[in-house]
Formats: sequence, structure tokens, C-alpha cells
Amino acid sequence: MPGLFGLSIEPKEYDGDFLQDLFWETFYQQHLGEEYAGLASYAGESIKIRTHRGLFRPTFSEDLAGLEGTEGIGYCGDTREPVLADSKLGEFAACFSGNLINREDLVSAYKAAGHSFAWEGKCIEIIVKLISQGEGLVDGIKRMTKEILGAYALLVLTHEGIYAACCPTGHWPLVIGEKKGAVAVTTDPSGFHNCGFTPLRDVEPGEIVLLKNGGLETIEKMPTARTQICSFVWVYTNFPGAVFRNIPVTAVRKRLGAILARRDIERGFIPDIVTPIPDSGRFCAIGYAQEFVRQKNEGKVEKAPVYDEVLIKYPYAGRSYLQLTQEKRETYAHTKQLVSGEDYSGKVLVVCDDSIRRGTQTQRTTIPKIRNLGFTQVHLRVSNPDSLSYCPWGKTIKKGELLAARIPDFKERAAFLGVDSAEHPTIEELAEAVGLPVEMLCVDCDLPSSD
Repeated sequence: MPGLFGLSIEPKEYDGDFLQDLFWETFYQQHLGEEYAGLASYAGESIKIRTHRGLFRPTFSEDLAGLEGTEGIGYCGDTREPVLADSKLGEFAACFSGNLINREDLVSAYKAAGHSFAWEGKCIEIIVKLISQGEGLVDGIKRMTKEILGAYALLVLTHEGIYAACCPTGHWPLVIGEKKGAVAVTTDPSGFHNCGFTPLRDVEPGEIVLLKNGGLETIEKMPTARTQICSFVWVYTNFPGAVFRNIPVTAVRKRLGAILARRDIERGFIPDIVTPIPDSGRFCAIGYAQEFVRQKNEGKVEKAPVYDEVLIKYPYAGRSYLQLTQEKRETYAHTKQLVSGEDYSGKVLVVCDDSIRRGTQTQRTTIPKIRNLGFTQVHLRVSNPDSLSYCPWGKTIKKGELLAARIPDFKERAAFLGVDSAEHPTIEELAEAVGLPVEMLCVDCDLPSSD
């Protein structure tokens, strides 16, 4: 899902550099989107906007002049955002993370009413049209929320300040940070400390806040019937240093690894080595190894597997999960994974990965590379529950692509993947690791499809 950042300062109190904070905190959203990057800012006259195709840092490092201001928003994602709108409400710039399930229906209705679309009815274009029909920005956001089916996190830059909103279900979190003379909001707070921000709180589901003059106020709270925070933000999507609802991502991933380790210990299975699929499986593998060490120290097991990294991620290869076509995903996955130069002949290995969605990268790229290192057994331990359905709230996984739907039998699936066994935590174990009730989490992709 795309990464968003918003910043508001009070120049008389703020002793930082507005453009540097806007630049670096948007850069820290890069892992959430690599196709496009954009910035918009306001300095008291008109909103200035600039977008580029490609990675944020190389395209914007020499192209910040003229974007100085007191409020600004940044975007890294799969479409050209933010977009600038001129409406009866005045001009505003908007960017969002999420998905509109009824996008095609809304586009058809607008076309029937005489509207045209510049971007083939991209979600952000529909959001802007819906907001523009309101009596004001807040009313427009509320009306938009009623019209759409889906989930979103939204930033809207206006002459009044920055409106930040989470949909009433809270699927995609936003986190607020502050420092002297400045307030910020973001989809991933991992970079807050590097820029001097202290995390304050999450934007509540259904809440609309206004960032203005370096301060923050709640403007509206839309009714919330049920909170469903995407559990995948802890398992995979966000950077390991992120914290949501005061729950560190690293801690959740390590607890999931420990759950899988306890299951192996109970059945008497102790591998020689545990390794991650870099980078997203790393903390699951650490948690797996730490649980064995803990139980060894307590005298419950005789030995513990050695933590090692037999696959090495090439840091300039990009992120395969973000790619929108199967061909690109497989190319990125193959390119980014390099093998260790060591010989592991005769060893039994546990591989920790974050999730198995389509299974093609694992089956075609990852496991063959690992097998070539000489392991006699390769066992897969996956930190996310079995993915039984596509995600209707995001854009990456589509119907018919999931491995579990194609091969429901676990033994047949392990054979297809080329591993000796595969294990997942249950949904209840996932909730235990996160530390929230199952009812507060969105686990729709882990439930049987109704289609």
C-alpha cells in the first residue's frame, strides 16, 4: 500500500528545516511504493505540487526548490500523487492509501452524469470528485466515505492546513508525531526518531484531524461500527521499526516466530539452522531461534538451531511485493536474492518467511536456490496464517492468484513448493502475537472466500 506523510509547522517556534523534514520523512515511506513519488506544499499563496515517476530520493534530491512552505504532504506509491484539484471548495491536493471496491460502479455513474476522467478513473481521481461535492472539506470527506466501498487513509492539503483521515474501519493506520513547532502524520513512523519527532498517537478509525500551524485538532469523528486494523501491517507491510497502537512490528514478528518454534519443539523437531527470507522473514527467524535458546537455557531442549542467513538480499533490487504484474514480481524476486557462498551439505534447515500468497516466488526462485546449497531437508515456517482469500481492501492480491485456493491440501502444497513441510500460525495465534482481540483485526485474507 502507498506511503503517506504530512507536515505542518509554526515558523516562529520551529527550528528545523521544513523541506528536509518533508523530504526525509517521505523518503522513509519508499518501501510502501516505488512506481511514483510526489510532494505538495503550501506557503500562503497557492499550493505547489511536483510528482515524478520512479524512486523518491533520486528523483527529488535535486528538485526541491520552490516547495518551501508551512504545510506539505508526500507520497510514494503506484500512481501519480498527490493530485491537485480546483473546485468550488478552492484548491486542494490529495493523496491516499487504500482501495475502492466499487470504483468501476462510481466511474460508470460519473460518466453517465457527463463527467470525464483524465486518469481512467483512478481511485484518487474518484476521491477528489466525491470530496469536491461537499459543503466543505470535512463534509466532502464524510460524503466520500458514505459513497465508497473500501478502505483508506487520506491526506488533503488545503489553504487551511492538512486534513488527515482514516476510514471508519481503520484498516490502514496513520500515526501522529510531534516536535517543537511541528506536527506530522504518516503511514509508517519508522523514520520519526531520525528527524526528531516523538510518536504521539494513532489517528482513530473514522477520525478527521487538522494539522495547522504546527498543531493538531480533531475536527470530526465519523461513526465506527467495527474496527478492523489490517493485521498484515505488523506481519509484513510496514518497516520493522514501525509501531502501531503502541505495538512494535518487530515484537509481533518475533512472537510469531516463537509460536512456530514452540510447535516444532512439542513435536520433537529441532533443525540445525534457522534462516530468514530477507528482509521480511528476519524477525520471525530471530523469534524462532530465541525461543529455542530460551527453552535450552531452561533445560527443556538439548540444543537450539543456529541462526544464519543463507540468502542475502541485494539492496538495490527493489521490493518484489509491490510490483503489479506476475512477470515483474518474479524478476524482482529472482534478482534480489543472492545465495551464501558457504556449503551447507547435510544440514536440516528451517526457512522463515512472512507469508505465502501466490507461492510462485517460493517455488520457482527461493527454494531451488536454497536446495542448491546442499541442505538435506528444508522446512518452511510462515509467520502469517494460511492465506485463503484475496484482500478486498488492498490492490496487490487479486482473485484466483492464491496458492491456498489452487492447492488446499497442506502436504500437496509443501510438495509443490519443494519443501519437506510448511507451517502457519492460526488466526488466534496471530491475534495473540499482535496483542489485540481478533475482532479488532482485519484477517479477511485468512478466512475462506465466499466467492
